[in-house]
Amino acid sequence: MAKLVRLIKPVTDAILTLMKYVGDTTGDEPTQQEIANALKSYFILNEIGNQIKFQRKKQAPPEPAETGSRDMFWTFNLMTGPSKNNLLRVGLFYQNLHDAITTVRRFVKDATAEEPSATEIAQSLTSTFIMSEIKNQIDWQRNGQNKAKKTLSLTK
Repeated sequence: MAKLVRLIKPVTDAILTLMKYVGDTTGDEPTQQEIANALKSYFILNEIGNQIKFQRKKQAPPEPAETGSRDMFWTFNLMTGPSKNNLLRVGLFYQNLHDAITTVRRFVKDATAEEPSATEIAQSLTSTFIMSEIKNQIDWQRNGQNKAKKTLSLTK
């Protein structure tokens, strides 16, 4: 049985936002494995590192303390059958996605000499540029698999 882990809330929310963005733009929600593979690519790691460096230089004023509960509210349409991402929606992730976030954290620490916070990682993952690049990476992964299948079928 696969090991399930929980991630820190800002990172969970960022991955859910990323998942929705990729699903809306491609028409097919990414799997946890697709997201993990995209996050581990050197190009995406480098861009996340650059985004965090930019955020640190910007040094936005601290956000005001929350006075009320502003948790995300999710509705589920149970009539359409189970989704491949039900576990992700309730905050449970497979180990490979946790490992991908750990890889991001290590890469940024090595690149900047300062460990990124969960909020910095979450903000970088939800920047429009990074979301677009991750979507492109997932598209590339999917198209590469389709091309490989077509190539294999030529050997009949």
